[in-house]
Amino acid sequence: MPYAQLETGIKMYYKVKGSGQPLVLLMGTGFDHSGWDNQIEEYSKYFKCIVFDNRGVGKTEGSDSCFSTSLMAEDVLSLLDSLDIRKAHFSGISLGSCVAQEIVIKRPNIAYSLQLHGTWASTEGYAGRKFEAQINLLKKLEMREFYEINVLWFLTPNFMRENPSSVENMIESAVKKNHNKKFLIAQYLADLQHNSINRLSQISVPTLITVGSFDLATPVQYALQVRNEISESEMVVWENGGHLHNIENPKEFNMKTLEFMLR
Repeated sequence: MPYAQLETGIKMYYKVKGSGQPLVLLMGTGFDHSGWDNQIEEYSKYFKCIVFDNRGVGKTEGSDSCFSTSLMAEDVLSLLDSLDIRKAHFSGISLGSCVAQEIVIKRPNIAYSLQLHGTWASTEGYAGRKFEAQINLLKKLEMREFYEINVLWFLTPNFMRENPSSVENMIESAVKKNHNKKFLIAQYLADLQHNSINRLSQISVPTLITVGSFDLATPVQYALQVRNEISESEMVVWENGGHLHNIENPKEFNMKTLEFMLR
């Protein structure tokens, strides 16, 4: 199993599949690299895909230091340096999208393109209260109890009704991959404290922003805020889509994102 010892002090688990220009896939809060399973098979036909477990999730080490999107961006940059990757496409969902923002701001010449799915630039208002509520729930509940509630924020009613076994599998996977509640809380604190609103204008690479119209985790208004700050961006709203539209509607997601990257 491939691990990289990062300059940031942790050991990170990663996988590489495919060939072509590098494509770095950044997953969201509490999910490991398998959250991209619906994309990897298709993407790897065209790109060299790099997936990994974020700090504190799955097979990647956590740390006693505070997590932040800036620190997690340094994790990814250190991994890419160890793999001698100087330029890549970047696609992040949820927390991964905020980490991707930080990567491209830190190294403006590192990206061919950028994708931000279910993203935000600040957590003012609803999103902030939601993240604070998730942190408070985590402090009081067992991991499984937490995810039984948490799933309501990132999946749509239709998907839950039509795919009950998939929902149960997602909860089971999340419980297993988050072996330390302290690290999951640290990721949610990174979500809560992320603020790039005054720096997004520094991003000048072609950027695709997507959001579900039924995203209850970070509603459409947060994606619009990001869209308004990045000059080279375009936006797709998935009608009736939720926060994890790459999982709920993988065929359309893959088609639209591949079209963007290949263009």
